[in-house]
Amino acid sequence: MMKLRTDRATMEFPLAGLKMLPVIVLCLVTLMHQCLGTDSIDKLLKKHPTWSFEVQSVEAVIKNALHKHKLSGNNFELTETMLREKMRRSLAPGATHIVRKVGDPKWESNPENVPHFFDAREHWKDCASLMNQIEDQGACRTDGPGVVSSLMADRYCIFTNGTFKEKLSQEMLMRCAEACTHDSFQLYSWEYATEEGIPTGGAYGSGKGCMPYRYPACDHKSLYDVYAEGRIGKAKLEECKGQFIFDDDCPTKCTNKNYKTSIDKDRVKFTAFYFLSMDEFYIRNEIMTYGPVSASVGLFSDFLEKPDGIFQSKEDRIGLSDEKLMKIIGWGKENGIKYWLCMHTWDTWGDKVFKMPRGVNYDLIELIVLAGVFEDLDSE
Repeated sequence: MMKLRTDRATMEFPLAGLKMLPVIVLCLVTLMHQCLGTDSIDKLLKKHPTWSFEVQSVEAVIKNALHKHKLSGNNFELTETMLREKMRRSLAPGATHIVRKVGDPKWESNPENVPHFFDAREHWKDCASLMNQIEDQGACRTDGPGVVSSLMADRYCIFTNGTFKEKLSQEMLMRCAEACTHDSFQLYSWEYATEEGIPTGGAYGSGKGCMPYRYPACDHKSLYDVYAEGRIGKAKLEECKGQFIFDDDCPTKCTNKNYKTSIDKDRVKFTAFYFLSMDEFYIRNEIMTYGPVSASVGLFSDFLEKPDGIFQSKEDRIGLSDEKLMKIIGWGKENGIKYWLCMHTWDTWGDKVFKMPRGVNYDLIELIVLAGVFEDLDSE
């Protein structure tokens, strides 16, 4: 059953019988698609007749998020402007609704059968070495390409039962989807990875893959010292300051001259990408079934300090940027607090793997969660 939920009512109908529906219902669905500002719902309906989706008004999401934040007691100011900016960076231009995946026959329907602790690296051991690596974004301002390319490689390794263990090119997404000199608009990376696909590409200086990354890892904390009032310790890497960053045209061939496969034959494509429900049970189901997902949080000064256990925000935290993207690779519980197991793109941001509170939309981590699949959709 598919649920199209509006602000006033919920409509349910079986997708398998979509072609047999009256014309008036088909028109209603068509109008709904136009309001979404994206054709992803059309593609998902056609490719995934056994999945279920929920359609939420952007205005309702913003209103509910502000209300819940006020009740939660979180110690940072959340404004409507901040939420609208987060939506703008994640949704198609003009989108008035968000389509969220809320059902999948491959998911576990019984909560008792979902483990209390899960680490994708332990579950898919053949892909663990790949999952452990998420490249530093270097001096570039956007982290979308790093997160999406890493997550995509993880999921493709899982899809191929561990036979594919190559990194996918962050560089390709940086040059063709987003821009090194701009803040992240992750939707562009997801769209490019699905519509065009990205080739292999190793880390800076690795000489591996079709398109290795051009920027070395650096100390991102130095960029924010002025805001953090000198509370951040010395970094181990060179500062990002002084590195010349620029935006190139989208390449049509591999930049690694020693790589023999053509760029088009080397590309890997998501079959589809989608937003997930904010309900942590659905997010856990998705991770357990297909692999890591992407999420984002607001970036504050205390994120530049090494987390001790589960991340807990500090009273004097200072806002630094709109958001920080990461991938979620698992979950657990520690000292009575449920957590997400996360990875990020900054080598100098404490441990590469860290924990964030789970199930309470902490720092908006569950507001915008995305994933993609490589399924042979016609076989569903």
